Amino acid sequence: MKLFTRIFAIAAILAMPLAPVLAANITILVGDNWYHGPGNTTNDADIRTINVGDVVTWSFVGQSSHPTASDNGAWATFQMNSANTTRTMTFNTAGIFPYHCEAHGAPGLGQYGVLTVRAVTTATLDPAAAGISLSVYPNPSRGQVTVKLDQKPGTDYKLRLSNIIGQEIRTVALKPELTATGLPLDLSDLHAGMYVYSLLVDGKVVSTKRLVLQN
Repeated sequence: MKLFTRIFAIAAILAMPLAPVLAANITILVGDNWYHGPGNTTNDADIRTINVGDVVTWSFVGQSSHPTASDNGAWATFQMNSANTTRTMTFNTAGIFPYHCEAHGAPGLGQYGVLTVRAVTTATLDPAAAGISLSVYPNPSRGQVTVKLDQKPGTDYKLRLSNIIGQEIRTVALKPELTATGLPLDLSDLHAGMYVYSLLVDGKVVSTKRLVLQN
């Protein structure tokens, strides 16, 4: 890829709104008599906790038809079969959303699943007004970066690094004696691409920025 094209692509990504980038995409497999998501190798019900704004796709991998119904009327029953292999929804409301296959299950029985959608909370702290400034440089980087935090003592500060779909990659405690002059951080084991780093104050996100890693 030409240098101009790379620069243009990075600039376009940086200009994108942050919130949609952080939304996760969840896939729930629909098999014969079971639902389950990535990493679940059993035939137990799929019980997942996701965030408001996340996108869920049911993907058909079975043989017979599985009409998927919401137990609490959150959506109209949709078919999962060879003619209807995917169904995608965005969950914009916090709550618990149980569902089941009308042909092979019932609420809480047989082929069923549960989605727990939690609200994304952020702190009301204004980091600039509080004199808190977090920077990670160089940016773009080839993996060796320095974390610098201007902070006040007596508070729990953390750096959280996530990929562009919101999956947490790494969390680093930020101590005043280590970050005042710059804390070296090795990210060379990560793939090249766009990442998001957030400053957490007492467990709550107060600022978020983007980091580009190159080969």
